[in-house]
Amino acid sequence: MEIQNRKGLKHKVVFALCCVLFTFINISCDEQEIYSRFHELKNAEWAQNDTLVFDIDSTLFELDRPYSLTIELTNNVNYPYQNIWFFVQSDFESDTIYADTSREFLLADEFGKWKGSGFGSLYQSSLPFAEITFKEKRNYRVKLEQGMRDQPLAGIERVGIRITKIQ
Repeated sequence: MEIQNRKGLKHKVVFALCCVLFTFINISCDEQEIYSRFHELKNAEWAQNDTLVFDIDSTLFELDRPYSLTIELTNNVNYPYQNIWFFVQSDFESDTIYADTSREFLLADEFGKWKGSGFGSLYQSSLPFAEITFKEKRNYRVKLEQGMRDQPLAGIERVGIRITKIQ
């Protein structure tokens, strides 16, 4: 009799843990990621003239709905600065004209503590860039360049963009 009670208790504990795990997954998936692409940078170096291109197929998106575009960056502890500048071109407004934007993001505080998530030698930062809306079904393009003037810029492992639905 006692063996059956232990088995029943074990099943209840496993079931409860599964329910808790499922709840955490649902809570963490509040943002609905639609697009995510990364470029791995060889030897963790980003040449100044190296343009990273992201082609976005808008068939995945609803038209005239706002989406959040973030720049995703993974740096290592050898990155020599607390900030990074990006030059960004996109064709969200027109299919032939690329809008140019430059933007600075802080990756570390004034004491050198990295702001991104991670530990050890790698840190991942999600840098909010823009709210975008797809006006028509077509291919869109985003181009990223680093604006730090280092040739090459050391300490950048990978760079990407992520697009999520705004709730």
